[in-house]
Amino acid sequence: MEIQESVPLRGKTTMRIGGTAAYFAVAATEGDIEQAWRFAQEKQVPIVPLGGGTNTIFADGTIQALVLRIAADAVYMEPAEPQTSARITVAAGKNLAMLINELAEESLDLSPLTGIPGTVGGAVFGNAGQGQEGIWTDTFIESVRTFRNGKWRTLPKKECQFSYRSSVFKAQTTDGARTMPTIIWSATLSVPMRPAVEIQRAIEGIFQHRFASQPHGKTAGSCFKAQGAVPAWKCIDEAGLRGAGAGAV
Repeated sequence: MEIQESVPLRGKTTMRIGGTAAYFAVAATEGDIEQAWRFAQEKQVPIVPLGGGTNTIFADGTIQALVLRIAADAVYMEPAEPQTSARITVAAGKNLAMLINELAEESLDLSPLTGIPGTVGGAVFGNAGQGQEGIWTDTFIESVRTFRNGKWRTLPKKECQFSYRSSVFKAQTTDGARTMPTIIWSATLSVPMRPAVEIQRAIEGIFQHRFASQPHGKTAGSCFKAQGAVPAWKCIDEAGLRGAGAGAV
């Protein structure tokens, strides 16, 4: 794996803003992850895992870190008994939209996650989903394979501490332990079976709703959270912040 120096980051996120990574690498194998960890230890810099670059804003200037893009995107399928679902192990770098469409062709239903940008790893990290009372990524998760502080570990769902738009992985990024955050490498999912035509109809229905209710141009999407039973949009409206901005964001 090549580790590059002084790499611009603005083209590696959907926001298209941000500074430069002191070090940047693309990890496609478990060996790459281990190499990155050793390099970060040697240089005494933190590792910043990066998936598809959605919901990600890098600061201006130089980021004194090894920004590590997770590129592994393999998918392994194991039929479950009875034949009402299948166990899928998918690498964190897999594009979520592509996974949903590929599984739909196999009559496996991840349609509730339709329209969520980014990778599987990002969806696991933030427990992505649709609406506070909707279906979230953790609905399908059995376990998550991770790397932290030089060790590989498979965490059962319970230890991932999933909640509304959060997980133990996300919590770790605010606990001061950024030298080596947990890297999500893959997730094992239990995906229900359903006729392919019904899944495709559900996918199209979600897209039609989004097309009718959301802007068609480039946007940052929504990264706000509901407060209890109060939707995020209502909080923003009542605070008089609809349309507000800060700099380029």
